[in-house]
Amino acid sequence: MVDLKPEYYENFSCIGSQCSDTCCQGWQVNVDQKCHNKYLKLKKKVNYKNLDSFLIKDQNPTSRHFSSIKMKKNELCPFLDRNRLCDIQKKFGKDYLPDTCKIFPRRTIDFDEIKVKTLSLACPEAAKLCLTKKNSMNIKSEDSKERSFLKIVPSYLHNSFTMVGEKLFNKIYFLFKDKDLDLMSLLFICEGTLNKQKYLERNPEKIDLVFNLIVDESKNIDFFKFDKSEVKLNFLTDINALIQNTNPNCSLKEILFKTHNELVKKKPGLEAIINFKDIEKKYYKNFEKKNYSILRNYFLNELLGHAQIFTNEIPNCRNRFYLTILCLVISKLITMSFISENNKNLDKQILVNAIQKVIKNFGALVLVDKNHEYELHPEVYSALKRIDRNSVFNSLFLLFS
Repeated sequence: MVDLKPEYYENFSCIGSQCSDTCCQGWQVNVDQKCHNKYLKLKKKVNYKNLDSFLIKDQNPTSRHFSSIKMKKNELCPFLDRNRLCDIQKKFGKDYLPDTCKIFPRRTIDFDEIKVKTLSLACPEAAKLCLTKKNSMNIKSEDSKERSFLKIVPSYLHNSFTMVGEKLFNKIYFLFKDKDLDLMSLLFICEGTLNKQKYLERNPEKIDLVFNLIVDESKNIDFFKFDKSEVKLNFLTDINALIQNTNPNCSLKEILFKTHNELVKKKPGLEAIINFKDIEKKYYKNFEKKNYSILRNYFLNELLGHAQIFTNEIPNCRNRFYLTILCLVISKLITMSFISENNKNLDKQILVNAIQKVIKNFGALVLVDKNHEYELHPEVYSALKRIDRNSVFNSLFLLFS
């Protein structure tokens, strides 16, 4: 058994009631059948008079997804106590928790003999540990040695696609980690590499040649030198409308409302565009350059946590990469609204907090298909098509730039 995990992983411990957020607020918490039956028996042990109404049985229940917990109007779990701690866990222990609650924020890609472990940045403490420490994404295994090649495909899953995917993942991961390339170039290289994966599956001997050509190409491309302020503000308007109209209890709702008001509504038309361009040039660019490691660690954590992007041929798996970019695009817009409002240099925690909030609420931006992969919400997809009708990546790439 091999566990691959970043350096910050072992430093995590839940800070409980001292946390600035509540894990399950706004979630849909799935309950397996075994846990569901345990909850029904709790009525005899404690005074949960309305316990039946807390559980909603799925329309097509399975042993793994049998029911879900019905959140209160404020999107808080009915099992939370006054301190927003889980009453079930306090009284009966972790064995009475659904897997979602038991595991969070830990994420594991389980290949039996290999486990890739990361933490979800939806947790404030995990986000702080991962994003604010420069070397947090150094990969260690049980022998405490740093790894230069990450074996993410077990022998029983070896085939031409997964073997090439594993090599490409390592090239991308360590390019992000070890090279001082700008993030625009890195995203271009990642997308270009994924586009060539089927070709390289047939021609694995050309992996190094093709990858190096993509890297060289990224150095010679003049990335979107025209002003994109209006495009970004229009996209913010679209995303804000989606959240306001379809997710009334989403904790991102108020944040995006304030962001939209500060960047779009506060000043009329052209003035808003000029203001956005001004704060991006004068403040945000320098802020991002100074805090490059936050963005780099973010992408490294998400690439590692979604390594199946390179090894799984299931349709929509690649959307995990696009969702990673989308969440950071929205986080950057939120950060820029703070700059606009305060008109001064920012503490890096503002960006860290923005990333945490967006990641926690990413479910508002996607739908889940039958393979439990993500599809972009139709309204998100439409907003991106208004930028480039032919390519989701091109639209996100422009918004990120």
